[in-house]
Amino acid sequence: MPTLVIKGKITKEYNHWVRVFDEVGELRESKYGIKTIYRGHELADESTIHVVLYTPSMEALQEHMQNESEKIAEAGGDPSPDSNIISVCTD
Repeated sequence: MPTLVIKGKITKEYNHWVRVFDEVGELRESKYGIKTIYRGHELADESTIHVVLYTPSMEALQEHMQNESEKIAEAGGDPSPDSNIISVCTD
């Protein structure tokens, strides 16, 4: 299971983004097998977020981002893969 370290920008306040992100946590895990290890923002810039996830595959992450793109946009995130820096690491 790859570990992903994701860096992205959000367009809404961090508190709003994190509330929506956390609300979708159970769905991410039960439907896609993606488990959240960490989510937070840079100390000096609340619009730059960092997320660490375990995912069964990159395809599961892509499926999640495509299927849940409206929820991601509602949170203030950008679901397009080009808008995020994703590092694939070992578990």
